[in-house]
This record gives sequence, C-alpha cells and structure tokens, in this order.
Amino acid sequence: MPSTSVMRTEFRRYLRGKTPWIIGLCFVLVSGLPTQPDADVVQVLGDAVVFVDAQVAVAVTVPFAAAALGFRSIIGERENGTARVLIGTQLTRRQFVLGKTLGRSAALAVPIVAGTIVIVGSDVFQYGRFSVPLLVGLLLISLGYVFAWVGVTVGLSAASSSTARAAVIVFGVTLFLGGFWNSLTLPFLWQFVTGSAPSNQMANPAAFEAAKWLSLPSAYYALTDWLLGGPVGPTSAASQVSDALRKTGQATSTGPVIPLWTALIIASAWPAIALWSGTAVFRRNDLAPASETGILQKLWNRSPSHLLLGRFPFKWIPGQNGVVDSLPGSWQPVARREFRRLVRTPGVWVLGVLVLGAGVLSLSPTTLVQDSLGARVPLAGLQTPIALLGGVGILFGTFRTVTRERDTGTIRVTAGTAASRTNTLVGLVFGRASAFAVPVVGAVLGTCLVAIPRYGLVPFGTLAGFLAVTLVFVGCMAGLGVAISTVIRSQSIAGTVILVFTGLHFAWFPISNAIYSVATGTSVDGFAPPDNPIFVFVRWLPPLRLFNVVTNPILGVPNSAASAAGVIRDLQENVFSNIVVVQSAYGSNVPVWYLHPTVAFVELILWCVIPFGVALVLYQYRSVD
Repeated sequence: MPSTSVMRTEFRRYLRGKTPWIIGLCFVLVSGLPTQPDADVVQVLGDAVVFVDAQVAVAVTVPFAAAALGFRSIIGERENGTARVLIGTQLTRRQFVLGKTLGRSAALAVPIVAGTIVIVGSDVFQYGRFSVPLLVGLLLISLGYVFAWVGVTVGLSAASSSTARAAVIVFGVTLFLGGFWNSLTLPFLWQFVTGSAPSNQMANPAAFEAAKWLSLPSAYYALTDWLLGGPVGPTSAASQVSDALRKTGQATSTGPVIPLWTALIIASAWPAIALWSGTAVFRRNDLAPASETGILQKLWNRSPSHLLLGRFPFKWIPGQNGVVDSLPGSWQPVARREFRRLVRTPGVWVLGVLVLGAGVLSLSPTTLVQDSLGARVPLAGLQTPIALLGGVGILFGTFRTVTRERDTGTIRVTAGTAASRTNTLVGLVFGRASAFAVPVVGAVLGTCLVAIPRYGLVPFGTLAGFLAVTLVFVGCMAGLGVAISTVIRSQSIAGTVILVFTGLHFAWFPISNAIYSVATGTSVDGFAPPDNPIFVFVRWLPPLRLFNVVTNPILGVPNSAASAAGVIRDLQENVFSNIVVVQSAYGSNVPVWYLHPTVAFVELILWCVIPFGVALVLYQYRSVD
C-alpha cells in the first residue's frame, strides 16, 4: 500500500531525531510524581503494585507527546507544499492521513514501551514482585492508548486550515477534553447544564460519575484498573484502592458505575471520529491552506460587529498622533499594525466570550463565599478564567508571532522599515497585548454588570486594582509568548513548549512537592505543609498561579495561590485540601518577605522581562531568514 511508505518515512524520521529521547526522559520523570502507595494499598494490589507508576506515566505523558508530534502532521505538510507533491503520486488523501497516523504512533510507541519497561524494572527492585501477564497486558493497552491519541491529533490536524488553529484545537482537546476532563472541564460543564456546582449533595451523582469515563485518559485508567485487579474507575489503580479503603474500609467496590466494555467503545470512538471527520474535511479542501477561510472567520466576516470594526478608526489604541506616539522609540507603527490585525480576527473575541461565560457561570458560589465577599464575588469568579483561559489563550495567540513572519517572508518587510529590531519586538508585544486586553477587560466589566442585580456595584477601588493587575498579566503573557516565538525558530517546537508550559502549570503541585523533597530529603504535600515557607514560594512560581496571589489581597482574601473562593472554603473547619493558605500554615499572612504579594507581582513581571530580554539579545544578531 502507498500509505506504508509514508508510515516508514514518518517512523524513521522521528526515531533519528531527539524527540524519542526527550519523550522518554519526560516519561521517566513523570513516573516519579505519584506519591508512594500506603502499605495497605501495596498489600491489596500485590504483584500489580509494580505497574502503578508506569500506569500513571502513560496516562499523563502520551496525550502531550501525541499532541506535540501530531498537531502539524497534516497542516504542516500542506503549508510547506510537500502534501501537494506526495498526493500528486498514487497516494490518496485517506492513505496519507492513515500513513501519518501509523508512522507517528509507532514512533511514539518506542519511548513509551521502553520507558514502561525501565519504570517497571525499577519498581520490581523496590517491591520484589512481578507478573509477566500483567506487563504484557499493560503494554498492549498502552499501545492502543498511543494509537488513539495520535489518531485524534492527526485527525484534528487534517481538519485545520492553519498551524495556529491546529495548535489551539489540538492542545485545547488535549488539556480540557483529555488530561483535565475530570478536574476542570466536567465540573464546569456540569454547572453550566445543571446550574449547580458538583458537591456531595448534588442531584444525579451517578450521572456525574459516569460522565468521568468520557475522556480517553479515564477509559485507559478503567481498562488498566481492571487488568491490575483493583476497583475500576477513571483514576489510577492506587487511587481507586485508596479511595475504596477510605470510604468503605474494604479494597473492593460495588463495581463501575457503567459497564467496563463502554471504556473500549470510548477509547475506540475518539480516534475513529477524529480521523473520519478530519479526513472528510481534508478531502474537501484545497491542498494549499492559504486559500481557505475557517468557519469562525467566515461567520466573523459576515457579522455586523466585523463590519463596524472595519470602519472604526483605531487611533485610540495603541495611539496615533497622540500620547503614545510621543513616547520614545519607533515601535508605535508595528504595535498599531498588530492591534488592527488581531482585532479583525475572531480569536481574540472568542477568548473574551469564553472568559465572560466562565465568569458569569461563577456567579453562584456557595453561601459562605457570597457572605464573605459580597459585591466582590464577580471578581473572585473571574480569577480562574482570566488566569487559565486568558493566560493560555494569549500564549497560543502569540507563539507564532515572529516564526510565522519568518516563514512567510513578511519579516523582511518589517525589517526594512524605520523600526529597529528592538522596537519591532516591543511593538509586537504592545500591539498583541492591547488586542487581547480589550476583550478581557470587556469580559471583566461585563461580568460585573451582570452581577449588579444580585450583588450590587463592585467597589471602584477594588475594580480598578483588579483591572490594573489584569492588564499587567495580559502584557506579561503576551511578552512571554512573543519571546518564545523569537527564541524558537520552529513553529512545532514553539507550540510544544507552550503545551508543556501549560501542562506544568496543572501538574505543578506534585512537581513542586518532588522538588522540595529532593532538595530537603523530606516528603511533603499540600495537605501537611512543612515548617519552611520556601515550600510555598516554590508552589507560587508558575505565572498563572501568581495572578491569584496578587489579586487575592485586592479582594481582601488571605495570602494564597488558590482562588479567593477556594481560600475561603479551605479556612473552614473539617476541610482538608492541598490548598496552602499562608495564614493557616504559618500563623501570619506574610511570615517572610518573599511571600509578600508585592514580591509575587515582581515575579509575574520577571516572567516577561527575562525571556523578553533573552529574545532581544538573540534577535539583534540573528538573520531575519
């Protein structure tokens, strides 16, 4: 078959590069994140205990590795023009997509299988137990999991009309419909559909538990839990056994909420739907993606708001013949060009709508949070949407800023203007930051407006302070994204860096625990923080968490990296969580100087200044090609 040659080419290309080594290293590092199971869990699992670390590593690593390998698999070939050459032979588009899927699946399977054997071997020496049938079964299920995720990413790449759209869609699916389905996306959707947040008193708890199985990682966990002989569920075997022992005192459960065979259907449906739909779109579209217009762009071009923006004179921001033009430097024309370019695309406005929708849905917290915050509830509800949706969205909206201009050749036009290279980068940051700031600020004001009948007006000082920090946060994320785009010349690598950066944010608590444990020799977690406040400082390092640290004092909430609502809930009696509130853990809101919110604000700015400084130095001496 012609697709066999494509498969062999893809397989050899990636095995000869650095990618397998990087994936294998990340795989081994991720295996060290789970805490060691208790003696009771070890006794229950028996020989299967040596496979628990590998089970978690496969579930966490494969989605991100597949996204990194697959998001440009089809659209990259179309943009480079090689797809037209390959499909001009006997190769059909369906065979092209299939060959890409099989080749990249095989390439990803090599480090995953090798890493699994290494991790299991290490645990065999630790526990002195082993089972060949369990190892073979785990490897087979893991190979199917690899193919499923690669199939999803290649299918989405085939359906995309540009690298930027492919990156946003693939990484969005990986994060929100994959790795963080149970902890983030499902609770959000449940509250949106039912109008109430998930809790112990919610209606239809069985339906909520069944919905946890809908993601690929949950289906993988269910199948491997069954293989390892533990209670079947959407989490690891060790977690399932630990939860069963804590709830019932027994290692057995009443059985899965839905039949086990549904996990097979879910695991098969994800790649089947993605590949079928992606191939169908790919077959209809032209091989040159530049001639296509995305669905959102088509709707945007026909909308009255787009026509209004097209006639609106953009002299007010980032400035023309006014205060901004009087500032030092010649970056203003570049900033104005970037601003106009972005506000005429639907992406920035979709981001604003998402932040607004998430903020409005957060206007019904618990009575305790409402009584504690009063009119500040809408701002507290916006903390997570701005930090998560806003921060990640801005990074994905800026990671191609320089690399795309270099690839298309437009950077030569920019370099031929009066703006120096330094002013060019400054203009790119200010222009893109301004474009993203407009919908984000609009989402903040819109949420506060919707909340007026229920909570009243937000105090002006609180709103002004919150908006000021939000603008700084937007600017820092835009600066970080432009810096990454400048330092890294490849769009694929830049997109992978953004994906890993986002994943580290969600996994930072166990990572910070591991860092502190290695540095001090003491095993720690957020449920029992150590006496040394440096533990909290390490947990605050990611910029998406620093936003909460800085805005919490503005909302009158004790010092913490959690959202204001989370801090208030954690301060109640008989509440146990891995949230660390500084006042509760150390007896003072600011026990040491480096835990002051002002220091966190400086750290947030440094996340932009340091990478941007490196980008400026490199950009001065690199060729524009």
